[in-house]
Formats: sequence, C-alpha cells, structure tokens
Amino acid sequence: MEIAFTVSDQVWGGKHRYMHDMALGLAQAGHTVTVLAEEGGAMLQQCRADGMATVGVPAFASDDAVEAVRKALRHRRAHIVCVSGRADAAAVHHAQSQEPTEAAVCLFRHSAFPLGTTDEVRDLFAGVNLVFTTSREQRQRQFEPLINASVLKDEQVEILTSGVGEPLLTALDAADRGAARQELGAGPDQFIFLVLARLAWEKGIDRVIDAFADLELPPDAAPPLLVVAGEGPLEADLRGQAIERGVAERVRFLGHRDHVAPVIKASNAVVLASTVPETGPLALKEAMAAGRPVIASAQGGIPEFVEDERHGLLVIDDEDLRQAMQRLLSDRESAEAMGASGSESIRGGHRAVRRVEYLVHRLDLLALEQLAPETVLHEMVWDDVRLREETQGGFVFVPRTSHIMELDSTTYAVVRTAVEAGDPGQLLKLPGGDPGVLAHRLYAMGALVRQGSQTALADRTADGERQLTEPA
Repeated sequence: MEIAFTVSDQVWGGKHRYMHDMALGLAQAGHTVTVLAEEGGAMLQQCRADGMATVGVPAFASDDAVEAVRKALRHRRAHIVCVSGRADAAAVHHAQSQEPTEAAVCLFRHSAFPLGTTDEVRDLFAGVNLVFTTSREQRQRQFEPLINASVLKDEQVEILTSGVGEPLLTALDAADRGAARQELGAGPDQFIFLVLARLAWEKGIDRVIDAFADLELPPDAAPPLLVVAGEGPLEADLRGQAIERGVAERVRFLGHRDHVAPVIKASNAVVLASTVPETGPLALKEAMAAGRPVIASAQGGIPEFVEDERHGLLVIDDEDLRQAMQRLLSDRESAEAMGASGSESIRGGHRAVRRVEYLVHRLDLLALEQLAPETVLHEMVWDDVRLREETQGGFVFVPRTSHIMELDSTTYAVVRTAVEAGDPGQLLKLPGGDPGVLAHRLYAMGALVRQGSQTALADRTADGERQLTEPA
C-alpha cells in the first residue's frame, strides 16, 4: 500500500524516533512509504539519510502547509495517512476538505497535553479512522472524554507504546564506556547523572539542577557530574541557574546528540523530572535498555513501564527527587541492580520491531475496513490453512494461530477455490456478500498474511505445496 507519514516540529525528539521507526519498519515490510516533514527539520534530514521517500513542507502550523500536503497526497495517492500531532493532523484535515481522497487516516498521539472536546477537536477527529495512544493513562485521560462525547468510538482508540530500535541496542552494546566518559571529562569512578530531553519547561530540568546542587557530596570520592543532552529554548536560563547554584563546573551541556548510545553508556543513572504527564518517553526506555537505573516523575505513562524500586525510583516532588538522586549516588550496588532489571524488562518487552509487526497487521485491517478489498488482497498470500468440508458449508483452520472459522456453503466454496489457486484475489468473486468483510475475518485469524512475512513461509511441505487437510 501507499502510506504517507506526516511529522511536525523541527527538533528531533522521542516522537520523531518513534515515527521514524514506524515509517522505516513499514517500508521494510513492503509498503511504499512517504514521509512529509518540515523543511529544515531533523526528521526530514534523518529520513533522507536513510533513503526513504520524503516531501519537505513548510511548518505545519502555517497556511502554506495545507497546499503542500494537498499536492503531496494527490501525487502519492496514499491509501493511508499517518499523522503525528495536532498541527500536521489539521493540515491533512484541511487538505482533505479541499480535495477529498479515499485515504484512511491514522493519528498517533504523543503529546501529554489535553485535547478537550471543543468544536475544533470534534471537527479534527471526525476525519480520523484510527488513533494510537502511547500509554494507557493517555488513552484514559485524553480520549475517554472524546469517546464519551461520541466523537470517537471505543474501538477506534488503541495503545501502541514506544519501543527501542535494534540499531540503538546494537550501538549500546558496541559503545566504549571508557572513551565516552573520558570525552565528558569524568574520572574512572565519578558518578554521572544524565538528562536526555529537550530543554523546555515541561521537562523539569531546572528541578534536576536544583536537586543536584543540594546533594551531599561523598567525602571519599570525586563529586558527581550532571550531563544534559538536548537543545531547546531554556538553554541560557539553565546555564545561568547552574552558575547561580555554584555547580556550573560540574554540569555539562552537550546540545543535541545524533548518537545517544555513548553518552547513555557513560552515565550511571538517567533522570527525567517532567512536570507534565509524559506518555511513554522513549529516552527512559533507551536508558533502561542500556542497564541504567532511572529516576522519573511518577505520572503519566511512566509508571506503566518503570517499576519503583525495581527499575529505578519514581518521584512526586522536588524533595523526593533530591532524595532519589542522593540514594543512587550513595548506593551504587542498588543502582546497578535496578539498571540490570530495567535492561531485562525493556529488551524483553519493549522493542520497536514488535511494535512495527503489530502496526503492519493493524493497518492492513484498517485498509480492509475502509478501502476497497482489492487494494490489499493483491499484496496477500495464504498462510498454512486447513480446510474441512461439511454438509452445509465448511471450516477454515489456521494451525499457527489455532483459529477456526465456520463458513456457509457458498462462502466455503469461494475460499476453497482461492486457497487451491493460491490467489486471495479470488475472494472478490464472492456472490451476494461483502468480500472485504470476509477478507478482514481471514486476515484477522491469520489465514491471510502479507507477502514476504516470516509467517507466510512457515509450515510448508518439502516441495513448497500447501497442505489441504482436515484440522486435527
């Protein structure tokens, strides 16, 4: 399918890493993906560096963006448009209003800020077919009001949390900790607190600097360092704060880092003292994947993957933050144990590749729900299925998923013909029924899979022919 991704904002952050991983994963799964990103922004540069198809547009909040989006969607003829924020979603909505297309719209919600139920919001979501939130808390807080107001249906809103990409995991494993610490000017045993965040008010970096300045320094070791990796509008203010608190010589402002693995590997703990309910900050998951304990605000979606006292320490106020930093500084054995537990959790259950697999599956279902079935069927193949004919119809059974479906005589005959021919397109010949609904049910149960997927190659006989036998 043709899939367009729109990604707003100039500065590279967790949202951009999430959307980049999803877009790249869909392209690797065989979709034709085009990324519409703001000119001069890091997202556009990164996607171009990765060889992805891109369209540079003006800032999505500008009037010129609507026309650029309209032209791009018309030229690309997208079947699905994935939007990542309010500004680009509004641009797509206005472009679709000017020149309607058949494309389904999927919105990824990353922001921690509330949506409300204003007429503007209602109008925006009237054109959205599927929503992905990045935490359970976000779904409840931001979208249940819209569901209760009948702006969205409950089944339209799903949770797809962030995951750590394989390239970062590889980079973390390969990073030279000693060299990275030397670059930061850290001694062999000097404790490093790391902040990976945009330098904006909602990230609470000022709280971290105050807590850092108030720490009791170890009498028999080098004083700790605070490393801040990121850029944003508050850099001058934060630098000034470090000077005022007398810790400027122990606070390192690194600016934006394209490659964060070395600085994570160099650290001893990662701190995120957000003042807003973060949904599922990827920076914390990346730090945990590296085996670093985390100190984070106990709000938003953070407690859904950071277990207090196991993966790190959750804090509720400034004094709590100071005590948490003091504790990890003073008890390195506990800090290392928390880091090891966090790494096991993230590497076992929060990988981007698993999120992409689900997204591929869900967007195929969305296409079968919203578009003409032939749009998707020509990209599908039969998995290993078993057929059993009965007097009044028959059954389709998928051993891989253990799903079974009963069909009437007419539908069973069409399905059997399509399976024997190895051609899912034969389902379009279903007389008197909706082939899209049938294809949706078969795909959902695993009988149909996308071409080239690993599951499509599993459970074949030695000569490559499919078995048409009765289920056990």
